[in-house]
Amino acid sequence: MRIAYLGIKGLPSKSGTERVIEAITTRLAGKFDITVYCDADYTPPETKYEGVRLIRLPTIKGRHLKPISLGFAGAFHAMLFGHYDLIHMNGVENCFTLPLLKLRYQLVSTSHSAPGRIPVFKWSKRERFLMQMAEYPFLYLSNCPTAVSIMDTEYFFNRYRKKVAYIPNGVDCNIKSDQEAAKQFIEELGLSPKGFLLFIAGRIVALKGCHLLLEAIKQMIDIPVVVIGDMEQDHLYSKKLRELAKNCRVFFIPPITDRALLFGILNLCKLFVFPSTAEGMSMILLEAASLGTPMICSDIPENKVVLGNLVTYFLSGDQNDLAEKINWAIKNPNEPENLAQELKVFIKENYSWDSIASKYENLYQKVIHD
Repeated sequence: MRIAYLGIKGLPSKSGTERVIEAITTRLAGKFDITVYCDADYTPPETKYEGVRLIRLPTIKGRHLKPISLGFAGAFHAMLFGHYDLIHMNGVENCFTLPLLKLRYQLVSTSHSAPGRIPVFKWSKRERFLMQMAEYPFLYLSNCPTAVSIMDTEYFFNRYRKKVAYIPNGVDCNIKSDQEAAKQFIEELGLSPKGFLLFIAGRIVALKGCHLLLEAIKQMIDIPVVVIGDMEQDHLYSKKLRELAKNCRVFFIPPITDRALLFGILNLCKLFVFPSTAEGMSMILLEAASLGTPMICSDIPENKVVLGNLVTYFLSGDQNDLAEKINWAIKNPNEPENLAQELKVFIKENYSWDSIASKYENLYQKVIHD
């Protein structure tokens, strides 16, 4: 079976959807003939994955034009030069090309975060409307629409009365963590192992809740905070965070692409704080859980449906409750650490990429042979 993947920036992955597709394609490469469409600006020409064909396409510069041009370039290449049995489209917002692709191909599409449920901060009203319009081809032109979040499946059913298959994200059961490099990294910041709080996000925007953590630490015992992620997405929000960080020991670190180093830092933090006010299904949350890192998370349904009762929650949006929970966890370290070890086993048993990839394999076979 020949399968093409569209709707991502490319490989190697740096975060988010790209990480999902990297995990799936590398596991299915020996079973299917796989092609991944990539933005030439994102994927270096020397990038290679065994059993995966990468097609690098030129795109037009610009926040709006780049994803649109990549979408059309990938669709036209698939229509004119592709010979696939199935196309897997990623991201509801990228489904605007499905009317074209449907003329020739069987389609599987995945919602990584429904536009109508979690609007992105940088969308204008017009952009939000257009994004929501893409939900129609996602639902009505896909042979099988899927979602990585149960909350998305409920949203689509409640709004459109359409059933969407739930296939969650996963984790690598043999995740590599470079604790030696991580120890050197944090020591260069003047920090010690188990002596700091950690916040990580691919894009540091208001929905991720970093401001809640910085507001909370003003009410706490003195403990440093490491914030890792892209601060360039929302300059006004970044300015607010830097203002909140004044007179506190807060270290803003750009995105770390070396995952073994990033996971090593996760291993060495006192607590991983995940204060998001809305999510699809967070990869970094799953990865932190699989490492056995003690965590405090917002009590949004997207977190609770994945982590159950095996983590300490705080009231979403409430920095006072967050401060209280962090203080409790620091004073009672055994309880969050014991929960973290239970959660580690649970995540690896229920969210391994091997089992998730098998679900996609079965889905592809079903779509092709029905």
